[in-house]
Amino acid sequence: MPVLSIEHLRQVGAAIFAAAGAPPAAAEVVAKLLADANAVGHDSHGVIRIPQYISTIEKGEIVPHAEVEVVRQTTAAAVLDGHWGFGQVVMNQAVEMGLERAGNCGVAAITVKNANHIGRLGSYVEHIAEANMIGLLCANSHGAGAGVAPWGGIAGRLGTNPLAGGWPDGEGGALVLDITTSVVAEGKVRVKRNRGEPVPEGWIIDATGQPSTDPADFYDEPRGNLLPFGGLMGHKGYGLGVVVELLGGALSGAGCARGRKARIGNGCFLLVIDIGRFQPLAEYAAQMRAFADYLRSSPKAEGVDAILLPGELEKRERQRRQAGVTVEEETWRQILDCAHRVGAVLPGI
Repeated sequence: MPVLSIEHLRQVGAAIFAAAGAPPAAAEVVAKLLADANAVGHDSHGVIRIPQYISTIEKGEIVPHAEVEVVRQTTAAAVLDGHWGFGQVVMNQAVEMGLERAGNCGVAAITVKNANHIGRLGSYVEHIAEANMIGLLCANSHGAGAGVAPWGGIAGRLGTNPLAGGWPDGEGGALVLDITTSVVAEGKVRVKRNRGEPVPEGWIIDATGQPSTDPADFYDEPRGNLLPFGGLMGHKGYGLGVVVELLGGALSGAGCARGRKARIGNGCFLLVIDIGRFQPLAEYAAQMRAFADYLRSSPKAEGVDAILLPGELEKRERQRRQAGVTVEEETWRQILDCAHRVGAVLPGI
């Protein structure tokens, strides 16, 4: 399998998206965020998505040159319509608007509709945390949610419905929680399929509701489904998935889950909080450091080297992957095929 630098992955993505009709700035935004997902170990949201995006452009379901419209706004809120452009471009604008409004008002809420897949949510809330604010973000599947079975059901009725939060960690970095309300992100099943590996037990069920470890049972017709997270307590993941549908779908105007025939995208809800409006940042930072120390002071279970805070695994992986990212042969083949179809000239190839 090829081992490629993060910078090379970014350049490859930017070249392909530009050749597919995206303005250079938009191509760079999308490629950078995909490569960043690979950098922190979330290959499910990295360059494996390039073939998906190119296929969606070819079907006319991504408008590469779409402009973001502010449908309505107040001093502390805004509704953005992405007109089916790249989700990363729309969400980047939502974050910048959220930071500006929270800086002025203390709190800001932004919703997004008619946007394609926004990628890894953690990237956005991490950026907010690095600006000494708190970011809370969730996204539904813009009504196309049908890949996750509800608690007690066997047919898909929800999207993976991720939610993320970013907080300044009191030491100049960010504490980032980024999870799906399904047991895993769909992209993790895609990675297993491209690697020719089975998925762990408890991830998916086949079309009849029987447990399966074969990724084909999820993707092939009749399609299977992911389960809500929580195992025997999966009603908790299911409940959170419903909440995300209401915030990301109903509140944004994107619509709640209604089946796979709906146009795939992300409806989003973003909340940004200016910490300084609630207490001095230095006091907040001191509390964060003390809390982190208290968590780490717990006696460790057998076989555990360290107690980590949310986001620390990604920090470690970013450091480790400075030497390069291993890309599956099948994924790289698909990326090169995309480059050929759009006529992209790739760097170093």
